[in-house]
Amino acid sequence: MSSQISSPLPTPAPTVDSRIWAALAVAVATQTTGSFVSQGIYILVPFWREAFGVSLASASLAVTVMNGVQIATMFMLGRAIDIHGERRIVGIAMLGMAIAMACAATFANRLPALLVCIAFLGGTYAAVQPGGTRAIMRWFPPAKRGIATGFRQAAVPLGTMIAAALLPFMAVRYGWHAAAWLCAGVSLTGGALFWGLYREGGDVAAKTERPLPLVELVCIVGQDRSFWPVLRLGIAMSAFQFTLTAHVIGFMADGLGLGLFVASSMFAGTQLAGIPGRILLPWLSDRFRPGLRGQSFGLVSVIAACAAAFLALLPIGTPLPVILLVLVILGIFGIGWFPLYLLQIAESAPKGSIASTIAFASTICLAVMALGPYLFGLLVDHFGYGAAWSALIAPVVVTALPLATPPRLATQRKM
Repeated sequence: MSSQISSPLPTPAPTVDSRIWAALAVAVATQTTGSFVSQGIYILVPFWREAFGVSLASASLAVTVMNGVQIATMFMLGRAIDIHGERRIVGIAMLGMAIAMACAATFANRLPALLVCIAFLGGTYAAVQPGGTRAIMRWFPPAKRGIATGFRQAAVPLGTMIAAALLPFMAVRYGWHAAAWLCAGVSLTGGALFWGLYREGGDVAAKTERPLPLVELVCIVGQDRSFWPVLRLGIAMSAFQFTLTAHVIGFMADGLGLGLFVASSMFAGTQLAGIPGRILLPWLSDRFRPGLRGQSFGLVSVIAACAAAFLALLPIGTPLPVILLVLVILGIFGIGWFPLYLLQIAESAPKGSIASTIAFASTICLAVMALGPYLFGLLVDHFGYGAAWSALIAPVVVTALPLATPPRLATQRKM
């Protein structure tokens, strides 16, 4: 009789569902089309000013209305996504954006009618950010969420660049109505793509848990010790990025003596650098600092603040390559920070309230984005660029340093 010792079968290595990359491709394409349309509103403002014979401030109300309604509807749509799923709500939202731009192209012969259409556009676009981030959270394991979020967030400047290339050409060649129709077609394509190809992820808890009411949600996420520090830094960085976008061209043109054309051309390098920055920074964080995403966010923010301070101190006559180098660093870190922040906020959320948590945090950041450029301009008018730069950079440094500082390992001191 022979005895046979059975050896345990080798445990197969965990495999990553190949469908996650298809889900990511759909999410990136949807975010690109959404950014094309929403950022296209900024690009079309000068054409509306000319078409309706109004002041620049009046034409810019389109941007104000879009952002204002987006703030008002963000949390409601995030909660709807948690209840009904991102496929349904984002698909309907993209269809709503297409309808808004089609109505603008068809019926908006005066500014008030246009503003009504843009208000509807802003209210529906508010679903794209929380829906896309929830998709990443549900499809991707923690080790791959950084790179996935980076690719999806890189779609924001990518969509903006495509809109900046196509919409002015359409508006000059065929009129702004044609540009609006193009926006409608792009949004409809994005919505059809998301509705037709995207499928809900397999996170059972996220499917079955009911989203929490706002007050209860804030109490729950606030129990995570990293949530409020990360949110405070996210608020400071939101003001930093969008104020920089609004005013750095004017600062370089006047304060550094470059002129508007050269300053605008060089600032394009900042936006271009932001695209790989949004991919590389979260990948580097997950690859070399796993589990320390909040600390990575703090370090990235400190570098961005230092680059801005260096730019503010440059004298007139600084060689252009030096200025361009600073702008590229600002683009990588001053734009690339967002995926780190967004993912850290999402991972603090209860499973059934991921989109609601993202929407809550994004609503606060949107409000700061709207106020930051105005307050910076007031400080420049009354106290000069020095005071304005200090007021912009100081909150970033104050909120980033506690996150960037490595935690003390108290256990090593025990004997």
